[in-house]
Amino acid sequence: MTFSQADRRRHARITIELEYHLLLNGKEYTGKTANISISGAYLSSPVPKLRLSCLSQIGNLTIKRNDELLSLKCEIVHLTTKEDEAFPIGAGVCFLDNDEQTRQAILKLIP
Repeated sequence: MTFSQADRRRHARITIELEYHLLLNGKEYTGKTANISISGAYLSSPVPKLRLSCLSQIGNLTIKRNDELLSLKCEIVHLTTKEDEAFPIGAGVCFLDNDEQTRQAILKLIP
């Protein structure tokens, strides 16, 4: 599933650092979110680093806030492999679950 630039920016992003675990192609990546919206998030500084071959791959993302865990199916829609002024090293993901229950769960993560 590919989204245009306009589709990826339809919801406001909130800057927030939350612990995440991403399972992609049988490999686990961990780090902190840089921002989150109803439709996606930016996963900064994944360990280990994501490769360009991960672009457009679908994975399972778990985001933790306090003792709450939210599991989401997501697609990697952007990768930054070198630090720059716009983005830290990491990945932009689009959430693939769009039902109201998922939206409400995401909103609970945002203070």
